[in-house]
Amino acid sequence: MLTAVGCIAAVIFNILIFFILGSMITGRFKERRFSGTLSVITGFFLYYILFDTVCIPITLLYRPLHLLAYIWAGILTVLIIISLILNLRKWRGFFAETAVFIKEHPAFVIFLGALMLTVSVVIIYCYQFTLDAAYYVGTASTSLFTDSIKIYDPYTGMWQDHFEMRYFFNNYAVNDAVMCYLTGLHPLVWTKTVMEAVVIILSFTVLYRLGRALFKEDLLRTGLFVFFSVFLCFFYSTIYTSSEFFITRTYEGKTILGSVVIPLILLVYIKLLEDHRDGFCWLLLLLVSLGSIVLSNTSGMLFPAALFVFMLPLFLIKKDPRILVRSAAVSLPCIISVVIYILYVKGYFVLYTMPR
Repeated sequence: MLTAVGCIAAVIFNILIFFILGSMITGRFKERRFSGTLSVITGFFLYYILFDTVCIPITLLYRPLHLLAYIWAGILTVLIIISLILNLRKWRGFFAETAVFIKEHPAFVIFLGALMLTVSVVIIYCYQFTLDAAYYVGTASTSLFTDSIKIYDPYTGMWQDHFEMRYFFNNYAVNDAVMCYLTGLHPLVWTKTVMEAVVIILSFTVLYRLGRALFKEDLLRTGLFVFFSVFLCFFYSTIYTSSEFFITRTYEGKTILGSVVIPLILLVYIKLLEDHRDGFCWLLLLLVSLGSIVLSNTSGMLFPAALFVFMLPLFLIKKDPRILVRSAAVSLPCIISVVIYILYVKGYFVLYTMPR
């Protein structure tokens, strides 16, 4: 019972943190109406960018996990206070508008809430085990119980002579270990319950925003769009689609790429069709590019490819070469991560797990 309460509290805490951090960006664009859902989406990627920025130096200095946990907790506390000072007035307005929206459209809110809760219960209670899934639980477990950062092999528990550069920038699982240290939840519970629920909420948030963009704020069509999108996930689950990841490997970084990042790129594309010079959209793409690196090394190939699938038609429609330049610029972090990995594979450098 206490574990269940802890999991629910941890899910709410994660979403609130994303909202608070995202508000520091969305709240600065005064020409745009403040959006809670966009703040959560933006805050999610900003959170992992900041975490990676803190985690990498501590890893290279061979410092223990508990030090990272204390530093990260301190940074989060400062950021929460700053965001509170900057955005309190906007939050009051947003929550007042949200209350009015719920009062005016109770059936829509209940429908989406029930659908999301049903999907969460079904997925969380499903049996899941793959080699990739074991990596996330194993990395969080070995880091937590050895008070180190990615020094031990997550599959065998054996000490590693050097860091595997394929995963060096992917500190999504290390954040799981940090949160387990701070909350006391077991890594298996955190990954397979808390993060599964968080990923499901994020996926629904993007689908909701995508539906409203496609159907011009029509809530009936938006609700049907979300429902059939989820329906397809459950009945079109193969290894060749993101559905398989969403249903059976929900808490993995690749799942977030397939169920959050790609639909989000489509959403941004729709917004750029209206105004391809929208600074917030390009900033969001940059945050997604940087944040995706933390989630999975697959982003090095997937993000640039997915982006240009949408941006090339946008260029042909708008006839503005700056679209291609900006697309290349926001893809650069992912491309650099691929180059670093290739150099590592070719033997040009190695990062050891202990001082030499």
